Amino acid sequence: MHIILGLLSVLGAIGVIIWRIHAASQAAREIADAAGEFANMPRKMRFRHKAGKRGVDVIDDPREAAAALVYGAARTKGDPGPEDKTIMARRLAELFAIPEAEASEFLARGAWHMGALNDPVNGVNKLADRLVREVGRDACASLLAVMTETADAVEGPGADQALYYTRKFAERTGLR
Repeated sequence: MHIILGLLSVLGAIGVIIWRIHAASQAAREIADAAGEFANMPRKMRFRHKAGKRGVDVIDDPREAAAALVYGAARTKGDPGPEDKTIMARRLAELFAIPEAEASEFLARGAWHMGALNDPVNGVNKLADRLVREVGRDACASLLAVMTETADAVEGPGADQALYYTRKFAERTGLR
């Protein structure tokens, strides 16, 4: 009888030890998860900050802002087709002196930013102010020529809207 009681106490002690090891490993796992979350906090906060903004508010690069304005000018007349986007990318590549593939990427991101707006005209003031501040009026004059040219190339009913868009940009940048 004392042998059975000794075996049961040994088994009980082993069970308690296993349970304590499991609890310790679970606590270590929770601490590691918390440390990972803490280390990831700055990136998560940046994302939340950007996610709370509108499309044109997250543009950091003036080339991306210019591409968004060019796309917006074309979009005022209607949805630009693939050939219109090729023309816009070519003109942006010439303007920025970059490869056409890179200009096409800027244009795609600009299209995404302008697509977030109900009306492309809503983004003109903010983007124009940013461009004047970051690249100056001379660069804005070159951009205005590209905007006018690409808006004229797109077929669509919104000629008055495109003219209003380019005039608003010109007035905001001090070109008119």
